[in-house]
Amino acid sequence: MDAENTKIVCEGKANVHVYEGKITKKDPVFFNPEMKFNRDISVACVKVAWEMSSEAWVICDLLSGCGIRGIRYLLEVPGIEFAVLNDANPTAFEIIKRNVGLNKVEGAEIENMESNVLLSMHGNKFNFVDIDPFGSPVPFLDNAARAVRHGGFLGVTATDLGPLAGTYPKTCLRRYGAKSLKTDVMHETGVRILVGYIIRVLSSYDKGFLPLLCFCSRHYYRIFGKVKRSRSCADKAVAGLGYMLYCHKCGKRKYSRFNKETCACGAEFDYAGPLYTGGLFDDEFVESIEPMDSKMEKFVDILREESKVDGMLYDVHEICSLNKLETVRRDCLVSCLREKDYSASGSVFGGHTVRTDAPLSVIVECVREK
Repeated sequence: MDAENTKIVCEGKANVHVYEGKITKKDPVFFNPEMKFNRDISVACVKVAWEMSSEAWVICDLLSGCGIRGIRYLLEVPGIEFAVLNDANPTAFEIIKRNVGLNKVEGAEIENMESNVLLSMHGNKFNFVDIDPFGSPVPFLDNAARAVRHGGFLGVTATDLGPLAGTYPKTCLRRYGAKSLKTDVMHETGVRILVGYIIRVLSSYDKGFLPLLCFCSRHYYRIFGKVKRSRSCADKAVAGLGYMLYCHKCGKRKYSRFNKETCACGAEFDYAGPLYTGGLFDDEFVESIEPMDSKMEKFVDILREESKVDGMLYDVHEICSLNKLETVRRDCLVSCLREKDYSASGSVFGGHTVRTDAPLSVIVECVREK
């Protein structure tokens, strides 16, 4: 690598060489500083997950780029004994070696292999596999399902939001085997389509997948979940698949095992799915996350509230627009719903979104009162 075209970036406890200039997929070695929050959350999640186990961990940073993610895991999570940092790009391979040396980390095995070949060589080996691609994670999930061990964890990023969020539904159907739908809650729907796909892939190997934390942030979705190797766990996960029904006329939404139904307002429901219809957060897991900075603290505070609410997601602006009402503040709507003895919280899926178990009629009533 040409050292003259690189600079040193500090993130977390790591210092790494990265290429300078505009970030594109064609960079000699890909590094995106805007994914720092993703990496911060991932490190915090891996810490909590490791504390839940009683063994030293072996992990895989599958698409390592400059190596910053895997290096941070080794530096910041005490229980990681061994980490495979892999990238098929020969230039990335060289810069990872340089960055591992710069940080003086031990326990790093640096590989220069095609990702699926590497995973296929390590069946049921890893306590944690991190898949952070430029685009869709679909090409890597089948082999990742075989490489993660019982009781292990998967971290999955997707940046192909266009298909998942409903802009390109044909691509989503082709890629994920599910119909996406562009609505006020399209990003939560996209996350649920992705989780549903992960569940279907793992279940084919008699492994169940339980999401512990899922969120969207700007241009990506991030999923963190636990893997259990058992037919009953796989069956339970598959039983959580269904459809999100959505009425474009009145804004009502619900989960169902079926994709065709008539809304109470008389209109036919549109639908998205198949997708995961269960909880996207484990409240005990979320409570254990330790924020690293003020941005993450704000995120975790919302997450902790949301993880305790078993309900549907609504966008406040969309509800107001459909009912020709003035927009209200999210916190005012949440307070009103709680005063009426319903569970409600803000959501990490957007600054105007609310999660609640209240029926739509009560939500509209609260908006009118405010």
